Amino acid sequence: MKNDNEKNGLNITRCRTCQPGSTLKNKTGGWRNFRPVYIYEKCTKCGICEIVCPDMSVKPREDGFFEYDYDYCKGCGVCANECPADAIEMILEEK
Repeated sequence: MKNDNEKNGLNITRCRTCQPGSTLKNKTGGWRNFRPVYIYEKCTKCGICEIVCPDMSVKPREDGFFEYDYDYCKGCGVCANECPADAIEMILEEK
């Protein structure tokens, strides 16, 4: 018996690439051109950067600040764009 996705030609249950959480298996941060860097003096510890990160690469630290897991950060700049304190700077990635 086919489910609705299979009837529409989509079969994500068997796809190994599309399964939820597959990003953790594939370190995808190696191709970015820009990387975010915190300016801790400006950071208000609001956590918006963690909420808006599409790659879940922003992790809270014990002191209330945040840090990036650059293995997964793609450098999209959403965190820097949404930071109300302007505490995240996008800098050119040195390769």
